[in-house]
Amino acid sequence: MAKGYTAKAGKKSASEDVVLSDKSQESNKGKNGGEQHASCAHSMTIAEEPVRGREDALRKLESDLSKREIALIEREIKFLSLQQEIDRLRPLSGLYRVVKAMATERKLESLLDVITRETTTMLKCDRCSVFVLDTHHGELWTQVAQGLEGTRTIRMALAGTSIVSLCARTGRVINIPDAYSDPRFDAEVDKTTGYRTNNILCVPMHNRNGAVIGVFEVMNKEGGTFNDEDEEWLQALAAVAGGLIEQAQAYSEIEHFVDKTLETLAQTIDKRDPLTAGHSIRVTKYSLLIGENMAVSEDERDVLRYSAMMHDYGKIGVPEAILWKNGRLTPEEYACVQTHAKITYDLLSNLPFTNRLAQVPFVASCHHEKLDGTGYYRNLKGHEIPFLARVITVSDVFDALTSVRHYRNRMSITKVYEIMESGRENHFDPEVVDAFYGLPCDRVLKVMESERGQVIPQELGAFQNISWLRLVELCQGGRAKPHEEGLKDLFYRVYNANLPADYQELD
Repeated sequence: MAKGYTAKAGKKSASEDVVLSDKSQESNKGKNGGEQHASCAHSMTIAEEPVRGREDALRKLESDLSKREIALIEREIKFLSLQQEIDRLRPLSGLYRVVKAMATERKLESLLDVITRETTTMLKCDRCSVFVLDTHHGELWTQVAQGLEGTRTIRMALAGTSIVSLCARTGRVINIPDAYSDPRFDAEVDKTTGYRTNNILCVPMHNRNGAVIGVFEVMNKEGGTFNDEDEEWLQALAAVAGGLIEQAQAYSEIEHFVDKTLETLAQTIDKRDPLTAGHSIRVTKYSLLIGENMAVSEDERDVLRYSAMMHDYGKIGVPEAILWKNGRLTPEEYACVQTHAKITYDLLSNLPFTNRLAQVPFVASCHHEKLDGTGYYRNLKGHEIPFLARVITVSDVFDALTSVRHYRNRMSITKVYEIMESGRENHFDPEVVDAFYGLPCDRVLKVMESERGQVIPQELGAFQNISWLRLVELCQGGRAKPHEEGLKDLFYRVYNANLPADYQELD
């Protein structure tokens, strides 16, 4: 039984197998179904996450952009506010620069240039002219007229019909918003200059006594017409400029007086001998031409001018019998002539030259020094000799060689060139010699002929396109270019005109 029971228990019927199979499938089905549901739910979560991430990123980007846009707007507002403040202060800055010019600009022309430039910036206008009243001639003139190419001086009668003249006569501000609709405006001026005038503001300048001494004229306001604020700023500038211009005019008058005084003193020496008259003036002109070519400063030019003008003043102590001798000088006579350099220094040292011109006595007395130290009277060598004195030395020798003397006629240009070249490195500063050679030939010839008691020939304009060295080359037999044809013959005709025939060239 036991065995039968075991066999019976271990054996399943077919129906039981089916039931178990169905239950197993249902169990698996339920299990698989749950897994599938969980899998779908998980897949949906993964898909949603990138979307939400992108949305968050977009919201963050939008926020950042908004912040940046706000920051840009704030900066723009600050910039506009700053720009408005700059515009508001610009005229004040211009006033400051003009006032500062009082300490740096002594010459009237330079001062007018500064004032004109700063006024244009201050008022944001296209053009400015500063007219100065010349009471002696009853005229208003300006040396700087912006907007007019090639124009440096404009003159108009004080009694004329121009708006500037009217402003000067009445002493009142004139503001014209539309020039062509105002009967006081002369349109012919625009036709002549090619300039188109839209609007005009004229303000008178007064001196310390309240008298009108000039007029500010500004034209064509940027972006509109001149307003009340522009008038106030220009009146403020005119008040400052009036004092500066009055000061510059006084300085100019003093400088002119000094120039004429020294020139007269120099001529008193030259005119002791009619044959040498004009020597100091020509040396001064040659020296200034060289100085211009070598870009010397304004202060140096003044020292150069006065030193060259007075370089021979010491000859007042040399007897006329020696100065006028018709022939070679004896060693004793030459030694007497040499004393004029020291006498020049001693006499000029007694004049109260300002600090800016303090070197004039020394420079003037060094014009006979030589680079190799064999000159007089100090026997200076090389750079011990003031640069400006080296300039005067070249000018002095050149004028002496190209002028008539008691013992000889004018030297030929080729002979003059040979002497100048032989003096390089030992007598003359080579750089100064080369600067002289590079001068426009017409300017040299005009100086050369300026004191000979004859009208300067108009033909000298033909030499303006060649240098002095080039003229020498032509005189030495150089081949003339098409524009140089006939210049050699023309030069000899001018150079040899009215010379005494009985003078012989000294070997």
